[in-house]
Amino acid sequence: MELFLCTNGHPSTQPALEYGTWLAPRLGLPATVLGIVEKPAHRPAVQALVEKYGVRLQGCGCFHRGLVEAGKLRPLLLRQAGSEDLVLLGPMAPSFLWGGALARLLAQAEFPVLHTTVYRERLENFLLCTGGLHYVEALVNWLGWLARRVEGNVTLLHVVEPISLTYPLAEEVRAHWQELPQTDTPLGRHLQEAQRALEALGIPVRVRIRHGPVVQEILEEIADGDYDLVGVGSPYAARSLRRLYRPNVALEVAEAAHCPVLIVRYRPGQPPVR
Repeated sequence: MELFLCTNGHPSTQPALEYGTWLAPRLGLPATVLGIVEKPAHRPAVQALVEKYGVRLQGCGCFHRGLVEAGKLRPLLLRQAGSEDLVLLGPMAPSFLWGGALARLLAQAEFPVLHTTVYRERLENFLLCTGGLHYVEALVNWLGWLARRVEGNVTLLHVVEPISLTYPLAEEVRAHWQELPQTDTPLGRHLQEAQRALEALGIPVRVRIRHGPVVQEILEEIADGDYDLVGVGSPYAARSLRRLYRPNVALEVAEAAHCPVLIVRYRPGQPPVR
């Protein structure tokens, strides 16, 4: 397992490089500083950043390597990073272009992506956003590993969306949404399972239930809770029409949150993170 720190020389990648340099020794992970040269004229700036953060990692006693390669983010990362690696990056383009580039990366990446626009020297309070489906199992796995490494705590958040359809299960959720973790419903059982899995790792867990539009409620919870890292499932975990008409929660949260956001894709049979 490696931590990949990525830059193409764009100034907005530097908070992620700073954060990765701080994070790698705390997680006990070797680091690769990957410099992506998109245009020949950019090579000196990219090379300088790779060397700068290599020196910083060496000063932290962290095993590292530096790579500078010509090409584009997505094909280079797909070739260099494996499914058990953690890729940390910040915006590599202006905001009106970056969302599409990140979406294309997530559509193909098997590895988790830790996206940040800020440098934050604290990692104690984690927020895990669960959609109430088994697709979030990989996210519980990864975020649980991170929280255990730093002896942190986890808040499990489920947002109950406004329900427009009428059927028995929907009516039960609507009537008892504040007590959802205690209900014998698929969503309630899922929250109970996620809580047990995290507590089995020795991680303190609390459960929060909110009601309203998903992205808005997640961002309000982040603002209210002063979290150090937020975990969300990748929208590309579900191979169905469902993700074509629902908001891309992971991307919207990653672009708007003022803290690092971990995006993890579900893979059937994925082994525990070690």
